[in-house]
Amino acid sequence: MNYDYLAKIRSAIGIYTKRKTSNILEGGFSSVFRGRSLEFDDLKEYDFGDNVHDIDWKSSSRTGKTLIRRYVAEKKHNVLFVGDVGSKMTGHTPDGEEKEELALLTFGTIAYLADRQGADINLAYAGERGTSFRYFRSGQHYLEELLQEYKANMLAPGRKEIAEVLSDVTERISKRMILVVITDIAGLYALHERLVKKVTYRNDMLVIRIDDAFYTGSGGFDVGGGKYIDLFFRKNKKLREIEEKERRRILEQARTLFGKYRIPMVTVSNQEEIIDKTITLLDQYRRRVGG
Repeated sequence: MNYDYLAKIRSAIGIYTKRKTSNILEGGFSSVFRGRSLEFDDLKEYDFGDNVHDIDWKSSSRTGKTLIRRYVAEKKHNVLFVGDVGSKMTGHTPDGEEKEELALLTFGTIAYLADRQGADINLAYAGERGTSFRYFRSGQHYLEELLQEYKANMLAPGRKEIAEVLSDVTERISKRMILVVITDIAGLYALHERLVKKVTYRNDMLVIRIDDAFYTGSGGFDVGGGKYIDLFFRKNKKLREIEEKERRRILEQARTLFGKYRIPMVTVSNQEEIIDKTITLLDQYRRRVGG
């Protein structure tokens, strides 16, 4: 078993925690995810989307504000990572890093933190015979298996789109989950409202976008065609403006949709920012679900 990825992730987290203090990295990951149990945690002011059955009427009458009770989940969390695959993952980010490697390390970092806090993890992706996933389990040996499996299947062509994988797992897995989606701008474009509503009906969802290099500009490469973009197109300022405008439109559309369903999203462009973006993502999630 090759533990190179896990060793690299451990090292990065160790170096980070020596430089900075983070409740999430120091053991607060599990506290991000609140659930329903008999163990009372605290009160917070009611916000749109909160369960009205959790309103504490006595406390609300005393304070003049509508307050709800929050509880700490007693059972393990099931964290399902849905990873994008295909030839497009051979591309690069604007910072010149391989999307494949960045997706693997981002998945591994968040999964490592989840496992360290007692969560059961799983990975879903478009395999040769349809959507592939295993049982929910914990343990760093299992995490390394998932990392190696993701790497081995990352670049195979002719697979389902990530939107289809998301639909499949929500239909086939009945337990409540925290879904962490790792995709790119093409994947964001495919996440329509009907699907997002279906996914978030019983589950929580977080999104990590692996940034894409531009087709126009220096070094543009067509991963589908397997060749560099013609110099005429790469140097065409009008085409660059069109590409930038289309990206902004897709991102704004995604942000509006995710905002409606309380889904946090971050964009990762290089390895050095993975941990900071992980903390940002989990902090956004904590605030959106009740923090």
